[in-house]
Amino acid sequence: MAAGSLFVAPIGDRHGRRPLVLLCLALMAAGMLLTAAAQSVLWLCTWRVLTGLGIGGMVATLGAVSAEFANERRRDLCVALMTIGYPVGGLLGGFAAAELVHLYGWRSIFAFGGVLTAIFVPLAWFLLPESLLHLQRRGSLAALREMNVLLARMGHRPSSMSSVDGAGANAPPGGLRELFGDSYRRLTLMLVSAYCLHILTFYFYSGWLPKLMSDLGFTTPEAIRTSAVMSMGGVLGGIALGWLTPSLGLKRQVVAAMIGTAVTMAIFGTVHGLAALRIMAFAVGIFMFGGIVGLYASFARAFPVRMRVTGTGLAIGLGRGGAVAGPVIGGVLLEAGLRMGLVLSTVGVCALAAAVALVLAPNPRETS
Repeated sequence: MAAGSLFVAPIGDRHGRRPLVLLCLALMAAGMLLTAAAQSVLWLCTWRVLTGLGIGGMVATLGAVSAEFANERRRDLCVALMTIGYPVGGLLGGFAAAELVHLYGWRSIFAFGGVLTAIFVPLAWFLLPESLLHLQRRGSLAALREMNVLLARMGHRPSSMSSVDGAGANAPPGGLRELFGDSYRRLTLMLVSAYCLHILTFYFYSGWLPKLMSDLGFTTPEAIRTSAVMSMGGVLGGIALGWLTPSLGLKRQVVAAMIGTAVTMAIFGTVHGLAALRIMAFAVGIFMFGGIVGLYASFARAFPVRMRVTGTGLAIGLGRGGAVAGPVIGGVLLEAGLRMGLVLSTVGVCALAAAVALVLAPNPRETS
C-alpha cells in the first residue's frame, strides 16, 4: 500500500484520475482472486503486495476526485462521505468474513472480495468521469467538450477552460521536489507525521482487536463482529466530522478526534463483558475514523490540484510506516507481558502525538 501511494498514485496527476482508478481496481481484483488461489506462503505474499499496490493508489486518488467535484462549503463532507467507504467496507466485510471463514475457510474471503471489486471495473468505466480540473489542465478542445458535458449534467452553464474554478490548474504537475521545497516542506512533514502516528494506532487496534478478544475467551466470530461494530462507529464519526466542518473547523475537529482516540482506547482496556467491549469499540471507531477522515480532507485542501494526488500519495505512503509499526509495537508490548489496558494506553499516546503534529502544521490556505 505504501508503494502504491508513493509510486502508483502520481499517475493520477500526470495522466488523469479516471485511468488510475481503473488501473487500481484491476490490480485489487486480480490480487485478491490470485490470493484466494495461492498454493504457498510466498505466492500468497506476492499477490497481497499486488493488491496493496492497487489499494495504495486508490486511496490517494479518490480524495482528490471527491474534492475536485465538490463545492467549497461541502468539500470536506464530500471527502468524508468518500472516506467512510473504508469503515463501511470494514463493517460489511467483517460480518461477511465471520460467516465465510466459518463456512468455507479463509480463501472464500479473498474470492468474495475479488469478485465484488471486479464488478466495479465496468461500473467505473461507464460511470466515473474525469475530474473537471484535470480536464482543464489538458487544455484541448476535446477536453473542453468533455468538461461542458459534465457541467451540463451537474446543472452548470458551459464554460471556457479559464473559467473553471481552481487556481494553478493549468500549471504543470508538481513533484516531490516541490513538496519538500520551501513553500510546502513544513506542511508536508507535519501531515506525514500526523498520518503516520494516527494510522499506527488504527492498525494496532484493528489488527490486534480480534486476538485480544480471543485471549479474553471470546470466539473468533464474536471478535470479528466486534471489529465490525468499530467500523460502524467509524461511519458515524466520519459523517459527523464532514457535516460539522463548516461550523466547527476542520483542524479543530481532527485534533479533537485524535485526543478522543487516545482516551477511548485507554477506557477500552479497562472494561469487561462483550456488551461493554462493543460499546467502547464503537466509541473508538467514532474518534479513530473521524481522525482518518479529517486527515484525508486535510490532504485534499493542503495541496493544489496539479499535485494533489502526488501530495496525498506521499503523505499516505510515508505514513504507512505507522501501519507496519503499529501491529509490531503492539506485539512486542504484549509479548513483554504488559496488561492489555497498559498496552492500549501506551499506543494511544501516538494519537496524542499526531494531534500535536497537526497543530504545528501551517494552515493549508496559506501555502495553496
